[in-house]
Amino acid sequence: MKKYYSVFLCVTDGVEDIETVSSIDILTRSNINVILVSTNNKYKISCAHGTNIISNTFLKELKDDSNVKAILLPGGLKASKHFSKNLLLLKYLKKFKKTKRIIGAICASPAIVIASNNIFPTAKMTGYLNFKSLIPKYQWSKYPIFWDDKNKLLTAQSVKYAIEFNLKLVKIILGEKISLKIGREL
Repeated sequence: MKKYYSVFLCVTDGVEDIETVSSIDILTRSNINVILVSTNNKYKISCAHGTNIISNTFLKELKDDSNVKAILLPGGLKASKHFSKNLLLLKYLKKFKKTKRIIGAICASPAIVIASNNIFPTAKMTGYLNFKSLIPKYQWSKYPIFWDDKNKLLTAQSVKYAIEFNLKLVKIILGEKISLKIGREL
């Protein structure tokens, strides 16, 4: 019997469409339960480029359990700024860090949320190239996708790498065999 894991995918108005939808798609294909967590207390979320999605729950109503292996932050400038100032979300990120679970962030979120709130003061990360200056030089990774295994932080530079980011997350959670299988099916 396969193990059943879940991932929290944080959403708010302005999240980057492809980064959000590709996470839903690839993780679901991998039999990982994706829980869309609204951080703005609205079920209907309007993505940065007009895609509308419906969240499953609100951050303030979240019930955490040990089957939740990761919390993900798509990019989108408006969304990243909202995530960065959401005190309850920051509390959850710190909880995931403390319990050594995966935190994933794409595009603007590594710089605007993770680095600006000093959540991982020593972790290596990448992010949107236009925000490279917001990440301390000693933490910057030049790679388009970077997994800091010690800190359990997965980051990617932009929407262009969303599929690879999610396949890497599948590999981390379920193993290389499943990640390769899903990658071949895309």
